[in-house]
Amino acid sequence: MNRPVFFDLMASGYPTGNEQCDVCVIGAGAVGIYLAVQLAEKGVDVILVEAGNSICSDASSTGFEAHFPNEPYPGATIGRFFGLGGSTSRWGGLLMPHTKHDLRKSTETEFNAWRHIVQTVSEKSEVVLGNLGYRHGGRFTLFAQTQLREVCRLLSSSGLDVAASLFLPFRLKNMACLLNRKGNGYSRLRVFVNAVAKSWTIGSDSKSGEARLQGMTAVARNENFIHISAKYFIIAAGAIESARILLELNNGASHPVVRSTAAVGCYLADHLSSSIGDVAAPSLSDTTRLFAPRFSHGWMRSFRFMESDPPSAAPRAFAHFIFDNENPGFILAKEVLSDLQGRRWPKVSCSKVLSGMGGLLALAHARYCKSVLYIPPGTSVHLQLDIEQKPVRSNRVSLSSEKDRYGRQIPDIEWGVSDVDMDNIRLTAERILKKWIGPKEGLPALIPRNSTCDSTKPHDAYHPVGTCRMGKDSEAVVDENLKVWGVGNLWVVSTGVLPSAGTANPTFTTLCLAEMLTEHLTGSNKLKLS
Repeated sequence: MNRPVFFDLMASGYPTGNEQCDVCVIGAGAVGIYLAVQLAEKGVDVILVEAGNSICSDASSTGFEAHFPNEPYPGATIGRFFGLGGSTSRWGGLLMPHTKHDLRKSTETEFNAWRHIVQTVSEKSEVVLGNLGYRHGGRFTLFAQTQLREVCRLLSSSGLDVAASLFLPFRLKNMACLLNRKGNGYSRLRVFVNAVAKSWTIGSDSKSGEARLQGMTAVARNENFIHISAKYFIIAAGAIESARILLELNNGASHPVVRSTAAVGCYLADHLSSSIGDVAAPSLSDTTRLFAPRFSHGWMRSFRFMESDPPSAAPRAFAHFIFDNENPGFILAKEVLSDLQGRRWPKVSCSKVLSGMGGLLALAHARYCKSVLYIPPGTSVHLQLDIEQKPVRSNRVSLSSEKDRYGRQIPDIEWGVSDVDMDNIRLTAERILKKWIGPKEGLPALIPRNSTCDSTKPHDAYHPVGTCRMGKDSEAVVDENLKVWGVGNLWVVSTGVLPSAGTANPTFTTLCLAEMLTEHLTGSNKLKLS
């Protein structure tokens, strides 16, 4: 039984030089860690390179700045973290697959990215859940049906399907925890922190004529560096940084290595989120009774609603209830656990602890005696709509001429919410509220809100997608196996490969794609182990 070996490139006297491996993974967020661990378990010699420290910090503190020629994109500032675990040091841990609801009627017989993604998720979801520690089956639809029964039937008859998401328990939310598990083959995994991918050595494949990466140099803030030679490279650095790396890789080569027509960095999109309805006061207790999050096998689950047969041109979307839980115990627990998740020591006052004790007892009683999350009586509840942005080429990541502290080009991020997006929010909200059958059938009464969403996005999802889009068309950046078009030994696995945000939070789907890549690289002796 072994553990990974860790190195800090900032350490004084760190011996600069060369390292070799089978696979070099760049980025130690959720996907990078998952890939590195799974490959090492299968006997592959892996180096995992992370720009941040062992404890996560935001983009600015890490030195990963961005310019915004127009309005700021929050997903690149307050939605991005670097260090072991990446953004999982702050996220809620929600797991939800993309499903048939992401498919649209089409007569096309050519490759369809969403069809391939949904199929991959269907095939790999149980494996991924098992690797994350949940071995009871996702049952994303079945759980909702068994818990809500008549409610599901009524909503289905009006055109709304119900599904149940999963939440990683607190101890597993920061996926750096996967690096702390004991596992066979983990000694074949080396992890370098404070190591920023900066420059590449590029050759060519004599048979295919494609470019081939021979090595990558990573640097630290104190100018320590390491050169890594590998058979295969995988960029798992998030939608924005993955695109920035590909753009800089092209710029640093004598000629473009990623095919010239690929829309690297373009079509940056996100989920737009807006409250579309408030639960009427007389229905608050029924809403809590029916739809409050509940626990199954120690993991929390919540419910979401999707149109069963939306218009073919409609954007993908989902709705869910938000409970404005002001229970002092809930607030205290959330604050303490959030600090621990980020591997920070909690700082709470004695008065806050004392005021929250009663609420903590209520939480514990509801959790362990009733298997539900305690929601105080009278808590306000809203119906929230999350809808994908329409992908447009002008929303994009490009490179400025200015350099960051590591000597790399700072990205320019152009992003905005269009009038088309605003119309889509309004029209989708109208359809969902119309399909919500309400108190006449015993369901909560909803008071519609004016759907608004502006550039600040008050309830932001931070789900950037589209910058390294999967496909077989000329603008696609990666193919169906996530290999970069034009480079024979480079793959990208990030939310950036998704063509749009879809009907689910993207992390779980990206983990399923990572599992697919693991099997692709190790199956049929494709990867000759060193």
